[in-house]
Amino acid sequence: MEQLSDTALLERMQAYNDKAAFDELYHRYWEQLYVAAYARLQQDADAKDCLQEVFVSLWHKRRELRIQGPLGPYLHVALKYRVLNHLRSHQNYQKHLDIFSAIPPAVFDRADDRLALAEIQQIIEQAIAAMPEKMRQTYILSRQEQLTVREMADQLGVSQQTVKNQLTTALKRLKDALARFK
Repeated sequence: MEQLSDTALLERMQAYNDKAAFDELYHRYWEQLYVAAYARLQQDADAKDCLQEVFVSLWHKRRELRIQGPLGPYLHVALKYRVLNHLRSHQNYQKHLDIFSAIPPAVFDRADDRLALAEIQQIIEQAIAAMPEKMRQTYILSRQEQLTVREMADQLGVSQQTVKNQLTTALKRLKDALARFK
């Protein structure tokens, strides 16, 4: 199949669910995409995960795809967005770690106690519910929807600095609400 063009291989994937055509495309592009992902992420496992997601998506969406032009640039753009999503997820994970780092160590001494965990969750939920509407929306968009500061500012119709201030205040309120577990 190596003599077939990318377009011909894509057509075979789409029309006949041709796994061999997919495999050929995978082998043609895997190394250069891996190098690009690794250059940005500096982690072998993360680069391979992003690459796998790109190729899994290519296979699952093969019937809907209408790629104009060569496949290589399309795959590089798809990889770029996967890497950015990975970095954004990692950044949000770090934000959640910040909240938990604010919880006094005494809480973790009781972490095996289901009641203590339920109480902590209830305190967090109450603290979020007690926040002013815009602050609560900002916090939820940040932590649950994983939006960037700019996206939140655009969606809420406020400045980026306002979003940052609201997030800082929201995290302080959560920290204060959990202070009694010291």
